[in-house]
Amino acid sequence: MKEEFAVYGLSESVMKVVGGLKILFALMLLVGIWVPVLVLPAAAGMAVLMTGAVMMHVKVKDAPQKSLPAFTMLVMSVLVIVL
Repeated sequence: MKEEFAVYGLSESVMKVVGGLKILFALMLLVGIWVPVLVLPAAAGMAVLMTGAVMMHVKVKDAPQKSLPAFTMLVMSVLVIVL
């Protein structure tokens, strides 16, 4: 993962922040099963992160299948927000 962030021109500290936010938002989505008020901010945060991930894949001209997981998570996050 460290090498991937280096290819994107991002530092190790950015990698740690992004990783921490992903874990935080994922936990918020899980806890949102019992505390529904957490679902919308968690899904919105995840959508922002996944938008950035897809944009970085496009920036470095990765193959489309490499950005598919981030794009799929983006779509699911938007669906949670909209529905």
